[in-house]
Amino acid sequence: MKVNAIVNCLHLNELIVVPVTTPIDIIKISSELRISLLSFTSEFLFKNTIRKPNIGFFEIFIAKFPSKVVLKNDESLLLSDLLALIGNEKYKINENVFFSEIQLLNFNLILYLIAGIYSENSYDVRTRYNRKEKLVFSFLEILDIHCREQHAVKFYSNTLLISEGHLSKVVKQITNKTIKEFIKEAIILEAKILLQNGDLTILQIIEELHFSNSSSFSNFFKKSTSMSPSEYRLKLKL
Repeated sequence: MKVNAIVNCLHLNELIVVPVTTPIDIIKISSELRISLLSFTSEFLFKNTIRKPNIGFFEIFIAKFPSKVVLKNDESLLLSDLLALIGNEKYKINENVFFSEIQLLNFNLILYLIAGIYSENSYDVRTRYNRKEKLVFSFLEILDIHCREQHAVKFYSNTLLISEGHLSKVVKQITNKTIKEFIKEAIILEAKILLQNGDLTILQIIEELHFSNSSSFSNFFKKSTSMSPSEYRLKLKL
């Protein structure tokens, strides 16, 4: 296959993660080769992860020149079964009353299995990143730590010792998303995590996320989820 004009040969028990916006052409497929393909957007990923994933996990989804890894036999068999379950090819479960829940859990199993596989190969993978990709990953790591209290682009650009304009341009170029979108999504994820904790009041969550008042937090949350924080919390109990 040709990914961003670079030819990659994919062999037995090999895995490659390609960003959804990256140009890819299949040049040749041998008759013996079977490929399992799972495609999703970053928006789908953010909305359907059960818990907040480690921010480093997102590196594999935004690298311009994706790296392939060799799967162990047990990893290959497990991943194959999980992908088959998503496609409902081998497991006829679509009539199960909890089919949607099964698919959601299975999607997350696939995500964390892939994350673990790439984590074991992180050194080899990271050495192939270019300067701009490394800058984006540094931004994501800082965002993961500070998103609850820092909502402004200026904070992240100052921390990285570059201008707001340059950081915004690089993030958009590498990920096809704006830096403000990343900040907003990170805050929403944190809000959802905190709302799952029944011991915290809405007021305590507002203070934890450094919103000035309940109205600004409610409007921010509702704009992204179509629900108020109270409605979201109530839905969790159903």
